[in-house]
Order: sequence, then structure tokens, then C-alpha cells
Amino acid sequence: MKLMQRVLFLSLVAVTLGACTSYPLLNIQDRIVPSRIDGSSQTRDSVKQSIIAGCIVKGWSCQEVSPGQILASIDIRKHHAEANINYDNDSYSITYKDSKMLDYDGQRKTIHRSYNRWINNLNSAIIKEMSR
Repeated sequence: MKLMQRVLFLSLVAVTLGACTSYPLLNIQDRIVPSRIDGSSQTRDSVKQSIIAGCIVKGWSCQEVSPGQILASIDIRKHHAEANINYDNDSYSITYKDSKMLDYDGQRKTIHRSYNRWINNLNSAIIKEMSR
């Protein structure tokens, strides 16, 4: 009987750990804008165009809210996420704005792991576009 209890306990632990999908919220703060491949400096407009291109590549919709600020949003199945992207010609930040169906916990600052993956992918696409 002890063996059966251990197996049941370990199964319960595995299911519980597998169901954990909340991770600390990822915000990207003050990332330095890289120089272009040819070594030239970025302008505010080139940074803006790179952010928009990175959003498009990764399936995010974006709109300029004000000079130096873009609102990016994505809908995947029943999930929705929004992030503010603030930028100038030297740096940019991607910060959480809102979400639906992603288990955001404002007190613990946790969210579904997919959100962090989407933000990492978006950031990589933006960096790639800036390097062109």
C-alpha cells in the first residue's frame, strides 16, 4: 500500500507543477539601441520604424500613442496582451499595460508564461530590425 501512496503522491506533485503557468512579469527596461550594421547612429524615426517592423514580424498590432510611445497589442486564441513601448534614439523599454486571460496578478506581479515568451520574441525582432 505504501508504494501506491507514493506513486499517487508523486503523480499529484507532477500534475501540480505542470499546471503552474504563472511567472514573474517581464518588463524590458532601458535597452540600449544598437548602432546599425554600417555603424551609423539611430534616429528617433529609425527606432520607431524598427519597433513597428518588429511588431509586424511577430504578429503584434501597434499604434503611435504620442511621439516616443507605441502601444502594441496581440491576440492569440482567447488571450490578449498590451504593452507600452517607450523609446528615443538611445534606448527603449517594453512594459506591461494590460491583458485578458493571461492570469495577471497585480500584487505578485506574475503572469502566464506565454506573455513573457511573446515579449522576448518581440524584443528579439525589434533588435534584429534595428541592426539592419
